Amino acid sequence: MDSAYNKKNLEGATNVDALLLNPANGFAVIIEAKVLSDISCQITYDVMRNQIARSIDVMLQKNNTLCDPLDKRDPEKTLFLMITPKLFKDNPTSRLYGYKFKEYKNNPSSLAQDLPHREHCNWQNIAKRLGWLSWEDFRNVNKDCCQWLE
Repeated sequence: MDSAYNKKNLEGATNVDALLLNPANGFAVIIEAKVLSDISCQITYDVMRNQIARSIDVMLQKNNTLCDPLDKRDPEKTLFLMITPKLFKDNPTSRLYGYKFKEYKNNPSSLAQDLPHREHCNWQNIAKRLGWLSWEDFRNVNKDCCQWLE
């Protein structure tokens, strides 16, 4: 409480690992990529948030203050994609992100619980915009990709 005193913004900017954006129509994909690490749950001011919830929160927020073309992103046309090794996708309970991703996908109301400040959201629709691919999926499409998998 003391460290939050007189601060307008309690959290800094959320940095995603990658963003694919079509500025012509606002379609975007927010990417959280992991290899061995787990999601961060060390959020300074809201200890109940995790990195996936925070990224989804950003996904749902329009931000016209960003520079061009980032200001063209349409929250209604934005997807969240997690990329991890296939080992962890096949064994989701080995990482916190596996638990949280499955929870958000299979029980969209849990997103509402983790983002209580978001009102009037279609959580079913939002859950449908969450995806999980493996690095091996990319490698199967492009053999030059992810050579570290060998």
